[in-house]
Amino acid sequence: MDKIRYFKLENDGAFVAQIVIEYRERKTDGQGNVSYAGEWKSWYSAGYRDILQYAERSVDLWVDSNIPDGAQVRLHVYVAAGYSNPAVQQYLYDKTAAQEAVYEISGTTLNNYLKLVSYK
Repeated sequence: MDKIRYFKLENDGAFVAQIVIEYRERKTDGQGNVSYAGEWKSWYSAGYRDILQYAERSVDLWVDSNIPDGAQVRLHVYVAAGYSNPAVQQYLYDKTAAQEAVYEISGTTLNNYLKLVSYK
């Protein structure tokens, strides 16, 4: 699974979007075996979160969130008054990583599309 520290969302849709990071905490047993919690938890940025049409916003998981290092993470886009959209891709959060996943969401509130534009 690829490592990540940053998410960026570009809103090309006719709606207001918000970045939500879903995560599952890492667990290690006495023998060193790694597993992840079964349920996804959600993290929302503090303060103003709206991403208007043709705008973009980035999240630095190390600076902006309280998600534990080593957690399994994915982007979930909340669409105001519409259908929210989770990303298919999942990553391992590493506070020392330099990688960023850039996503684009487009369409309308009830018919929107989320795609990975780049991972670098």
